[in-house]
Amino acid sequence: MDSIVTAERPSTRDRTSRVHRLPDGRRIGYAEYGDPDGLPVIALHGTPGSRFMFALTDEAARARGLWLIAPERPGYGLSDTHHVGTLGETAHDVEAIVDAFGLDRFALVGVSGGGPHAVAAAALLKDRVLRLALIGPVGPIADCGEHIRMSHMHHLIFTRMAPSHHAAGAFFAGLRMLLDWAPGVAYHILTQRVTVTDCDVLARPEVRANLQATMREALRNGAEGPLQDLRLYCAPWNLDLAEIVIPAFMWQGSEDTIVPADAAYRLAGLLPNCRLEVIEGAGHYWIFGKFGLVLDTVRAAWSKP
Repeated sequence: MDSIVTAERPSTRDRTSRVHRLPDGRRIGYAEYGDPDGLPVIALHGTPGSRFMFALTDEAARARGLWLIAPERPGYGLSDTHHVGTLGETAHDVEAIVDAFGLDRFALVGVSGGGPHAVAAAALLKDRVLRLALIGPVGPIADCGEHIRMSHMHHLIFTRMAPSHHAAGAFFAGLRMLLDWAPGVAYHILTQRVTVTDCDVLARPEVRANLQATMREALRNGAEGPLQDLRLYCAPWNLDLAEIVIPAFMWQGSEDTIVPADAAYRLAGLLPNCRLEVIEGAGHYWIFGKFGLVLDTVRAAWSKP
């Protein structure tokens, strides 16, 4: 049974598989982690990702008095497929969730492919966002043109595969098959593209279990979620980044093999009030071992000056 989001907290005990129905009947899946009476944080998953991505934050968020709400974008997990024309339009689903919960102010977190969507939500809801936290985000690749350095793999994914619905669809269909029939092989392939420091993080049993569950759930109904993500954030964003003056914080691994670090640096430079922390020698998955670092920064948004 769907759990309808209201300002009153749903009574069901399972906080990880809830659904909010929009007036038109479309469903948005979401999970809650941390302190149910804590300070609200909207957490946006990566690509491909799902509401399960933030399960590893549960204990740390509870200890800091934070209440994480992790919605899924259209086509992922429990969320219905829904065509969106521009990156900015994706912010309306975030707006629907915070309105349903009656949240006047909240913090906003975007990890990897969730970064562009967090920026879009900040652009729409800037008066309500206390703090924007971006972890290894995909930057505005199309808007940066030739001003950023990318590896051959980054070029393949973000400039060749992303515009091709057929090529990207085949990739994610193959990934889904591997996750269903040979999850160990899929995970092994993942570790072949990352740094040594990432391998250390990915070797942890709890991280492995979380990522496998996250990606299986992301692709449970097919590849429409990640296909839409790629189409939207690899095209021009058409967002007025100069108007996003809320405090923003970005953490980016200098040796990231999953997203182009230069594009993230460029994004940090375009946000007027952004503090960039480059983690030297780190790759993309360092966050799974240091969620507390980000949550401390998010928690400080409610501290008195």
